[in-house]
Amino acid sequence: MFSKATALLALAASASAHMILEYPVPYGKATLNSSPLAPGDWPCKQRSGVYEVSEMNQWNAGETKEISFIGSAVHGGGSCQFSLTTDMEPTEASQWKVIHSVVGGCPSNVTGNIEPEDPAGHGAAKFPVTLPESIPDGQYTFAWSWLNKVGNREFYMNCAPIQVGSSGATASAASAASALGSLPDMFVANIPDTQCSTTQGQDFNYPEPGKSIVDGNSANLGDSLSGAGCASMTKMGAGAGKIGSPTGGAGGASSAPAATQPAATSTAAPAASSAPAYSAAPIASAAPSAIVSAPGVFAPGASSAPAATKPAATAAPVASAAPVASAAPVASAAPSTPSAGEDCTPCTNDGAVVCIGTSSFGLCNRGCAVPQALAAGMACTDGTIGAAAAKRSFPRAHLHKRHGSGLRLI
Repeated sequence: MFSKATALLALAASASAHMILEYPVPYGKATLNSSPLAPGDWPCKQRSGVYEVSEMNQWNAGETKEISFIGSAVHGGGSCQFSLTTDMEPTEASQWKVIHSVVGGCPSNVTGNIEPEDPAGHGAAKFPVTLPESIPDGQYTFAWSWLNKVGNREFYMNCAPIQVGSSGATASAASAASALGSLPDMFVANIPDTQCSTTQGQDFNYPEPGKSIVDGNSANLGDSLSGAGCASMTKMGAGAGKIGSPTGGAGGASSAPAATQPAATSTAAPAASSAPAYSAAPIASAAPSAIVSAPGVFAPGASSAPAATKPAATAAPVASAAPVASAAPVASAAPSTPSAGEDCTPCTNDGAVVCIGTSSFGLCNRGCAVPQALAAGMACTDGTIGAAAAKRSFPRAHLHKRHGSGLRLI
């Protein structure tokens, strides 16, 4: 039997074996490390070369991909979200929209960490995620974010470039807003935990997980938060509250794993099955009592490491014919909801397209619609955007599929 001191040493050693996104292939793969985000790392773990593209990941609307990870320090699992932004070089102003949430058992359903420790290990679970059918063609940034269950209170986030549809295709800001507007914003905490912290031992239960969600087996759900900064930090995923136009790709090689799972297969899960909706992960060999008796020691000092210098991100070029107002830079690491004094048109129907005159529109986001100009020849009337001569509606998108086998669907 391991002594308590031996268990602590084993857990401390796992600090170098955190988790990294394997697929989709992340941005800046050569410079990406497995540590959690420090305050200066938001978003996408900022560093030199953060947005270098080694592989463009092809992911079509309505298609299911299997998200996978590298590493072994899964910290008892926890909760994950998978999100999109239209910005190819995201900044604090970028708005992240959640397409799928996993509450408990992510990135693996084990008591502590996967044994033996292996920074290059592939023992973590894999998660099928379906891109909503309403997502228009273009290039987006995909993000995996994770609130760990056991150990230091941390927030992990890796980002990856994806191509939806054919290379070179692009869509207007209005169509992107229509598809993404009704989805919830990414939830953020623990950067740093001294300002807003989740609770040790809880699988965090997101307040707005979206319609595509699974609960892990034996999840210990909880939504306790502490800290004076939670009101603003938890809303950092909303950015400046503006969805832009996805850019068109310039061609080139794309990556797609051989194990791609078609969306249709996810609907045939028998209700009585006890199998999880993601691949099973090995159970850690360390005694649970030794791990539980030493909370907060999985990655000592990881959150206190000096933040990497954050490079100035340049705005991705917009190929759409519809001009889009540039996103206002946010000076604080925790941007607040725009007010009526910030070029904001008050609105009541969150997620809906709001006509502002006939030549501009906005997406209602927490009671505020920021004006965006329409392309020449387009008009906005009664929440409908279309050609001036013949109106064409863009209905609000919604997710209608829920995924998972043997997990409680919400």
